[in-house]
Amino acid sequence: MSLSDGYRPGSVLTYSCPAGTYAYPSRKRICQSDGKWTPMRLPNGVRTNIAQCKAMHCPPQKFFEHGSFSPRRNYHPIGDVLSFECSDGYQLLGSAQRHCLPNGRWNGTSPVCDDGVGHCRSIAVPPGAIASRGRNGLGDRVSFQCQSGLDLIGSSQRICTLEGEWSGAEPSCRAPYSYDRAEDVRAEFGASLTYVLGEVSSSGPDPSGTSEAAPDLGRRLILSKDSFLYIYFLVDASDSVGEDNFSIFKECLDIIITRLASFDVFIKISVISYASQPRVIVSIYDDTAEDPEVVLEMMKQNMNYKDHGNATGTNIWEAIRSVYTMMTNDQAASGEQWFNVRHAIILLTDGKSNMGAPPKLAVQSIEDFVNVRKNRNDYLDVYVFGVGSIDVDWHAMNEIASKKPGERHAFKLQNSQELKKAFEDILDPRDLDDICGLANYSDNARWDQKNPWHVLLQSDLQVDYTCRGALISKTWVLTSAHCFNKLNHTASWMLTLGGGESKLKIKRRIDHELYNVRAKMDQGITEFYDYDISLLELEKPVQFGGRIRPICLPCTEGANRALKKRPGTTTCKDHELELLSFEKVPAQFLSLDNKRMNVQIKTRMSRPACISGAAQEDMIYSEVSDVSEVVTDRFLCSGQDNPVEAATCKGESGGSLFVERKERHFQVGVISWGTYDPCKRKKKTQNKETMRDPPPHKHKPRDFYISLFSVQDWLRRHLSDSLKFIPMQ
Repeated sequence: MSLSDGYRPGSVLTYSCPAGTYAYPSRKRICQSDGKWTPMRLPNGVRTNIAQCKAMHCPPQKFFEHGSFSPRRNYHPIGDVLSFECSDGYQLLGSAQRHCLPNGRWNGTSPVCDDGVGHCRSIAVPPGAIASRGRNGLGDRVSFQCQSGLDLIGSSQRICTLEGEWSGAEPSCRAPYSYDRAEDVRAEFGASLTYVLGEVSSSGPDPSGTSEAAPDLGRRLILSKDSFLYIYFLVDASDSVGEDNFSIFKECLDIIITRLASFDVFIKISVISYASQPRVIVSIYDDTAEDPEVVLEMMKQNMNYKDHGNATGTNIWEAIRSVYTMMTNDQAASGEQWFNVRHAIILLTDGKSNMGAPPKLAVQSIEDFVNVRKNRNDYLDVYVFGVGSIDVDWHAMNEIASKKPGERHAFKLQNSQELKKAFEDILDPRDLDDICGLANYSDNARWDQKNPWHVLLQSDLQVDYTCRGALISKTWVLTSAHCFNKLNHTASWMLTLGGGESKLKIKRRIDHELYNVRAKMDQGITEFYDYDISLLELEKPVQFGGRIRPICLPCTEGANRALKKRPGTTTCKDHELELLSFEKVPAQFLSLDNKRMNVQIKTRMSRPACISGAAQEDMIYSEVSDVSEVVTDRFLCSGQDNPVEAATCKGESGGSLFVERKERHFQVGVISWGTYDPCKRKKKTQNKETMRDPPPHKHKPRDFYISLFSVQDWLRRHLSDSLKFIPMQ
C-alpha cells in the first residue's frame, strides 16, 4: 500500500495488488479529520476492515447462435482461451479464438456466425450478455442485458439501419475491477479523436482559395471558414484524486493540447477543474481559448489542486452543467453560426459522482441544445476516462459517454500513469500520414475538393487520349494497365491532381506482371483484361491539402481507422465484408466531366446475371460461350437490365470505383472495360458537358472493374514502404 501524505488528514491510502488480481472491496481510503480511515463496505453494504487481493476473471460466453464454442464455464480465469466455430452455411466474423487477459477482458472481437442473408450483418453478443432479438432485417432491434455483477458499456439496444449498419456502439459487459490497457485506449480514443478532426477538416472549402500546395495532412488538416471544433476538458480535483494524480491529469492535458496545436484546425479550448464545485480555468468564449499556448500557460498558473479547499466532493453534474452554461452564453453571442461548431467533452475522474444531480441529465441538456439527432450526431462527442480500479463506476461512465457505431467513448485505466502513457502517442503526426478518404461536402466546394483523390492522365503524344487514376499515397497513383497499351512510353505521360493544382511526371510504372491483353489470342479472344491494374510512382511526393488527398485503400491501417475498426484484430476479409456487404452495393465513379456517377456492384446471387452480360450480340465477346473465360473472379461487375445505372466511357478507364462509409471514401475497384461507350459520339451539351447516349436497343450495358481485394499480394509487395497493411485473415 502507499500513502499520498503520510497519516495526515486528507492523505489517500492506495492498495496495490499483483497483476491479474484486484484490491477488494476498495482500492482507496482517505484519512479523515477524526483520525479514522473512510470505511470499506462489501457489495451487500456490510462494513469490513479487511482488504484483500482477489483474482480477476473474464465473463462467460452466454449466447452464440449457429455455432459452438468451448470451454463452457461460469467464469474464466486469466489465461483461459475460448474457441469458436460456425455451422455449415455460416461464416465466422470476429475472433475464432479469444484469450482472457490480466485486466479482466477478452482480447480480439466478439464473434458471430453470419449467413450473409440479412439487411445487416449478424450482430455479435458479447461475453456476459444475453440478447432479446428479432433477426437482422431492416428496422430489426436487438436488446442486450449483462448478467448480474457486470455493467453494460455501449448501447443496450441497436437497430438495423437503412445503411446496413447497426446503430449505436458495440456493447460489452464489464466487471467492476476490469480496466483498459494503455495501448487499447491509445488506439481507440486516438482513432475516434482523429475522426472528429477529420469531420471538421472535410466540412468546408479550402479557406485559402489559392492554388498553393497545402500543408502536409500529417500535421495539418484544412478547415473551412465556417466550421469549428470546441474542446472542453473537465478534470477531477476531488479528495480521492490526490495532488500527485491531479498533476498527472494536468500533464495529460498538456500532451493532448500540444498535439492539437500542431493541426491547422480552428479549435477553442476550455479547461475546468471540479470537485464539489467547478472552477473555470479557461472559458470557451474567452479570446485566450483560441491559443493553445496561452491555455497551457493559464493552466500552469491558475490550475491548482488546493484551490478547491475543503470542498472536495465529486460533482460531475455541476462540472458538465458549467459546459452547458458556456454553450448557451456563446450561442447567444454568436447567433446561428454557432450551430456549425462541433463539440468534444473530455472528462477525467477517479470515481463516481457523489454530489449533485445525475450527470446524465446535464449531458441530455447539452444534447438537446446542440440539437444532436441522426444527421447531427457528429456534432457532439463525450469521452469519459476513469482512473482506478473497483472505485470507478462503469455504469455511471457509460450513461454520460457518447455511443457511436465503431467507436468507444468510455475508458477505465488502472492508474493515472497509465492514462498518461495512453495519451503520449495520441495524435502523433507520424501516424497520421495515411488519413484517407476525406471529401468536402459543402455546397460551394469545387469538384476537386469533393473528390481530391482523382487524377487525370494525359500523354504528350496524343492529348485527346486520356485515362483516370486515384491517389492512394503521397507518391503512388493507382490506374489500369491497358491505358498504356497504345502509348507505352511512360515518360510521355503527365498526371494532373487537384484540378490542375499539381502536374507531375511518372517516375516509375509497375503493371501487374500477369496482365497480358493478348494472352488468349489462340482461343480467339483478341482482348483479355485480367489483372488490368498499374501503379504509378510520382516523380516527387505531393503535399496533401483541401484539393489533394488520398482515397482509402482497403486492407490498410488508414482505411481501418476510417472504418472505425479495432486495431490489431481486424483483417482484410473484414474490410471486404464491410465494404461489399450488400448483394447490390451502391458505388460511384467519376465521369469525364468530373461528376459522380452511380452504379451498383453485383455480388452474391446477383453476380452471375451481371457477368453474363459480357457476351452480348454484336459486342467483342459475342462469340464467347463461357463468360468466365473473359470475366475472371478478379472482376467486379455493375450494370442493370434497364438504363438506371451509369455506364463508363472511354477515357474514364483507370479511375476509382469507390464506396462511401461513415462519410469516408474507399476504393474497391479500378475501371477496366465495359460493353458500351455512351460517350462515343463525343458530343457536348449547351453547358459543354459530355453527352452520354443511351445504349442500343436490347443492349444491357455492363462494366467491369479489377477488385482491389483480388490483387492484395501485388499491392502489398509494391506498397509496403508507403502504406501499412493489416493481416489478410
